Amino acid sequence: MPGSGVADFVARSEVRVEILSTLTRGPKTPTELASLHSEHVSHISRALAELKAQGLVEPTQETSHRKPYRATQRGLELSMTLMRLAK
Repeated sequence: MPGSGVADFVARSEVRVEILSTLTRGPKTPTELASLHSEHVSHISRALAELKAQGLVEPTQETSHRKPYRATQRGLELSMTLMRLAK
């Protein structure tokens, strides 16, 4: 599978998988993600930075302090692949 290294990277962290899956359904701020997944916001922020570095998520606004993130097209495709593999 092309990009399987990225898929493996995401799959190694339940938090990264959950965040990516959540963001495929619409933008959320780090605080909203932390609340949804019962994680500390610093853990969510670190996972978002990792996903952003892989080109899987992006902020919707560059200037907002509480910027929401969304899945990129690459992130949407990877999330669908991970869901199929989980079945």
